[in-house]
Amino acid sequence: MIDNSLIGSVINSLPMDKMIAAPLQAMIKAQIGASKSYADFLMQVCIQDGKAVAIQFDYDETLVDEQGEYQGIVSKTMKVPLLAAITHPNISIMEGNVDFELTISQFAEDKSNSAKSGTLGGSVGWGPFSVSVSGSISTHSEQTRKTDTRARYKFSTKIARQEPPEALMKVIDHLVSANTKPVMLKGEQPRSPDKISDADVLKDGSNTNSNQPNSPAP
Repeated sequence: MIDNSLIGSVINSLPMDKMIAAPLQAMIKAQIGASKSYADFLMQVCIQDGKAVAIQFDYDETLVDEQGEYQGIVSKTMKVPLLAAITHPNISIMEGNVDFELTISQFAEDKSNSAKSGTLGGSVGWGPFSVSVSGSISTHSEQTRKTDTRARYKFSTKIARQEPPEALMKVIDHLVSANTKPVMLKGEQPRSPDKISDADVLKDGSNTNSNQPNSPAP
Protein backbone atom coordinates (compact mmCIF):
# COMPACT_ATOMS: atom_id res chain seq x y z
CA MET A 1 0.00 0.00 0.00
CA ILE A 2 1.34 3.40 -0.97
CA ASP A 3 1.79 5.93 1.77
CA ASN A 4 -0.05 9.08 0.60
CA SER A 5 1.80 11.21 3.10
CA LEU A 6 5.07 10.17 1.49
CA ILE A 7 3.85 11.26 -1.95
CA GLY A 8 2.72 14.60 -0.56
CA SER A 9 6.05 15.19 1.15
CA VAL A 10 7.98 14.42 -2.03
CA ILE A 11 5.85 16.77 -4.15
CA ASN A 12 5.95 19.53 -1.54
CA SER A 13 9.72 19.30 -1.37
CA LEU A 14 10.06 20.06 -5.10
CA PRO A 15 10.76 23.73 -6.01
CA MET A 16 7.84 23.89 -8.45
CA ASP A 17 7.89 27.69 -8.66
CA LYS A 18 11.54 27.69 -9.74
CA MET A 19 11.06 24.75 -12.08
CA ILE A 20 8.33 26.66 -13.93
CA ALA A 21 9.71 30.19 -13.63
CA ALA A 22 13.31 29.40 -14.60
CA PRO A 23 12.52 28.33 -18.19
CA LEU A 24 10.21 31.32 -18.65
CA GLN A 25 12.89 33.70 -17.44
CA ALA A 26 15.42 32.01 -19.73
CA MET A 27 13.12 32.53 -22.72
CA ILE A 28 12.61 36.18 -21.84
CA LYS A 29 16.35 36.76 -21.50
CA ALA A 30 16.96 34.96 -24.79
CA GLN A 31 14.38 37.16 -26.55
CA ILE A 32 15.93 40.30 -25.06
CA GLY A 33 19.36 39.18 -26.25
CA ALA A 34 18.05 38.43 -29.75
CA SER A 35 16.32 41.82 -29.98
CA LYS A 36 19.47 43.61 -28.81
CA SER A 37 21.57 41.75 -31.38
CA TYR A 38 19.14 42.77 -34.11
CA ALA A 39 19.25 46.42 -32.98
CA ASP A 40 23.08 46.31 -32.97
CA PHE A 41 23.01 44.84 -36.47
CA LEU A 42 20.83 47.70 -37.74
CA MET A 43 22.87 50.44 -36.08
CA GLN A 44 26.32 49.06 -36.88
CA VAL A 45 25.82 47.46 -40.29
CA CYS A 46 22.88 49.14 -42.00
CA ILE A 47 23.16 52.62 -40.50
CA GLN A 48 26.39 54.55 -40.23
CA ASP A 49 26.80 58.11 -38.96
CA GLY A 50 23.04 58.38 -38.75
CA LYS A 51 22.50 57.59 -42.44
CA ALA A 52 21.15 54.48 -44.08
CA VAL A 53 23.94 52.67 -45.91
CA ALA A 54 23.34 52.12 -49.62
CA ILE A 55 24.94 49.95 -52.26
CA GLN A 56 25.82 52.14 -55.23
CA PHE A 57 26.61 50.83 -58.69
CA ASP A 58 26.86 52.11 -62.25
CA TYR A 59 25.28 50.48 -65.26
CA ASP A 60 24.79 51.14 -68.96
CA GLU A 61 21.34 51.82 -70.36
CA THR A 62 20.54 51.28 -74.02
CA LEU A 63 18.85 54.17 -75.84
CA VAL A 64 16.40 53.66 -78.67
CA ASP A 65 14.31 56.11 -80.67
CA GLU A 66 10.57 56.04 -81.22
CA GLN A 67 11.03 53.48 -83.98
CA GLY A 68 13.02 51.22 -81.67
CA GLU A 69 16.31 51.81 -83.49
CA TYR A 70 19.47 51.70 -81.46
CA GLN A 71 20.94 55.12 -80.66
CA GLY A 72 23.73 54.29 -78.24
CA ILE A 73 24.24 53.81 -74.53
CA VAL A 74 24.50 56.10 -71.54
CA SER A 75 25.92 55.44 -68.08
CA LYS A 76 23.58 55.71 -65.11
CA THR A 77 23.94 55.27 -61.37
CA MET A 78 21.61 53.53 -58.94
CA LYS A 79 21.59 53.08 -55.18
CA VAL A 80 19.99 50.22 -53.27
CA PRO A 81 19.55 50.53 -49.49
CA LEU A 82 21.46 47.85 -47.63
CA LEU A 83 18.37 47.38 -45.45
CA ALA A 84 16.53 46.08 -48.49
CA ALA A 85 19.36 44.00 -49.94
CA ILE A 86 20.13 41.60 -47.09
CA THR A 87 18.32 39.14 -44.84
CA HIS A 88 17.47 40.55 -41.44
CA PRO A 89 18.59 38.38 -38.47
CA ASN A 90 15.38 39.03 -36.54
CA ILE A 91 15.00 35.94 -34.36
CA SER A 92 11.91 35.44 -32.24
CA ILE A 93 10.99 32.77 -29.70
CA MET A 94 7.70 31.29 -30.87
CA GLU A 95 6.90 28.92 -28.03
CA GLY A 96 8.38 27.08 -25.08
CA ASN A 97 7.35 23.80 -23.50
CA VAL A 98 8.07 22.56 -19.99
CA ASP A 99 7.31 18.89 -19.34
CA PHE A 100 7.57 17.41 -15.85
CA GLU A 101 6.74 13.85 -14.88
CA LEU A 102 7.06 12.38 -11.39
CA THR A 103 6.71 8.69 -10.57
CA ILE A 104 6.72 7.38 -7.02
CA SER A 105 6.75 3.64 -6.43
CA GLN A 106 6.52 2.32 -2.92
CA PHE A 107 6.83 -1.30 -1.84
CA ALA A 108 6.33 -2.46 1.71
CA GLU A 109 6.88 -5.92 3.07
CA ASP A 110 6.42 -7.10 6.61
CA LYS A 111 7.94 -10.32 7.87
CA SER A 112 7.47 -11.73 11.32
CA ASN A 113 8.59 -14.98 12.82
CA SER A 114 7.84 -16.14 16.29
CA ALA A 115 8.75 -19.28 18.25
CA LYS A 116 7.79 -19.91 21.76
CA SER A 117 8.97 -22.55 24.18
CA GLY A 118 9.25 -22.64 27.87
CA THR A 119 12.15 -23.94 29.83
CA LEU A 120 11.47 -25.41 33.19
CA GLY A 121 13.82 -27.37 35.28
CA GLY A 122 12.73 -30.01 37.64
CA SER A 123 10.94 -33.26 37.79
CA VAL A 124 7.90 -34.70 39.37
CA GLY A 125 7.73 -38.32 40.29
CA TRP A 126 5.23 -40.76 41.67
CA GLY A 127 6.79 -43.93 42.64
CA PRO A 128 8.55 -45.47 39.66
CA PHE A 129 7.26 -42.70 37.34
CA SER A 130 8.88 -39.33 36.83
CA VAL A 131 8.16 -36.39 34.49
CA SER A 132 10.64 -33.71 33.50
CA VAL A 133 9.45 -30.37 31.96
CA SER A 134 11.61 -27.97 29.87
CA GLY A 135 10.80 -25.12 27.43
CA SER A 136 12.08 -21.91 25.76
CA ILE A 137 10.47 -18.67 24.50
CA SER A 138 11.83 -16.52 21.58
CA THR A 139 10.30 -13.86 19.30
CA HIS A 140 11.61 -12.49 15.92
CA SER A 141 10.07 -9.92 13.55
CA GLU A 142 11.30 -8.25 10.31
CA GLN A 143 9.89 -5.30 8.33
CA THR A 144 11.10 -4.06 4.91
CA ARG A 145 9.98 -0.92 3.04
CA LYS A 146 11.27 0.22 -0.34
CA THR A 147 10.51 3.52 -2.09
CA ASP A 148 11.53 4.40 -5.67
CA THR A 149 11.13 7.99 -6.89
CA ARG A 150 11.77 8.96 -10.51
CA ALA A 151 11.41 12.39 -12.12
CA ARG A 152 11.76 13.63 -15.68
CA TYR A 153 12.12 17.30 -16.51
CA LYS A 154 12.23 18.43 -20.14
CA PHE A 155 12.36 21.92 -21.59
CA SER A 156 12.15 22.77 -25.29
CA THR A 157 12.06 26.06 -27.20
CA LYS A 158 10.98 26.82 -30.75
CA ILE A 159 12.48 29.81 -32.53
CA ALA A 160 11.98 31.26 -35.99
CA ARG A 161 13.22 34.15 -38.07
CA GLN A 162 10.71 36.96 -38.39
CA GLU A 163 10.31 39.58 -41.07
CA PRO A 164 11.38 43.12 -40.12
CA PRO A 165 8.80 45.05 -38.10
CA GLU A 166 6.04 46.76 -40.07
CA ALA A 167 7.35 50.24 -39.29
CA LEU A 168 10.80 49.32 -40.57
CA MET A 169 9.29 47.79 -43.72
CA LYS A 170 7.66 51.14 -44.51
CA VAL A 171 11.02 52.86 -44.06
CA ILE A 172 12.66 50.31 -46.36
CA ASP A 173 9.96 50.85 -49.01
CA HIS A 174 10.52 54.60 -48.82
CA LEU A 175 14.29 54.24 -49.12
CA VAL A 176 13.96 51.88 -52.07
CA SER A 177 11.56 54.27 -53.84
CA ALA A 178 13.83 57.25 -53.20
CA ASN A 179 17.16 55.64 -54.12
CA THR A 180 16.49 53.20 -56.95
CA LYS A 181 15.56 55.86 -59.48
CA PRO A 182 18.16 55.82 -62.26
CA VAL A 183 20.26 58.99 -62.40
CA MET A 184 22.28 60.22 -65.38
CA LEU A 185 25.17 62.60 -64.86
CA LYS A 186 24.89 66.08 -66.32
CA GLY A 187 26.44 66.32 -69.75
CA GLU A 188 26.42 62.57 -70.35
CA GLN A 189 26.22 61.85 -74.07
CA PRO A 190 25.29 58.61 -75.79
CA ARG A 191 28.26 56.53 -76.89
CA SER A 192 28.87 53.48 -79.06
CA PRO A 193 26.19 54.50 -81.56
CA ASP A 194 27.42 51.94 -84.10
CA LYS A 195 27.63 48.91 -81.84
CA ILE A 196 25.84 47.64 -78.78
CA SER A 197 28.30 47.75 -75.94
CA ASP A 198 29.29 44.52 -74.22
CA ALA A 199 31.19 46.26 -71.42
CA ASP A 200 28.95 44.83 -68.73
CA VAL A 201 28.85 41.29 -70.12
CA LEU A 202 30.47 38.61 -67.98
CA LYS A 203 33.36 37.01 -69.83
CA ASP A 204 35.52 34.14 -68.58
CA GLY A 205 34.26 34.61 -65.04
CA SER A 206 35.22 38.27 -64.87
CA ASN A 207 33.53 41.56 -65.74
CA THR A 208 35.54 43.25 -68.49
CA ASN A 209 34.99 46.46 -70.37
CA SER A 210 35.98 46.26 -74.04
CA ASN A 211 35.58 50.02 -74.46
CA GLN A 212 38.24 50.84 -71.88
CA PRO A 213 41.95 50.27 -72.29
CA ASN A 214 43.52 47.55 -70.25
CA SER A 215 44.99 48.68 -66.98
CA PRO A 216 48.77 48.71 -66.97
CA ALA A 217 50.43 45.86 -65.18
CA PRO A 218 51.77 46.74 -61.75
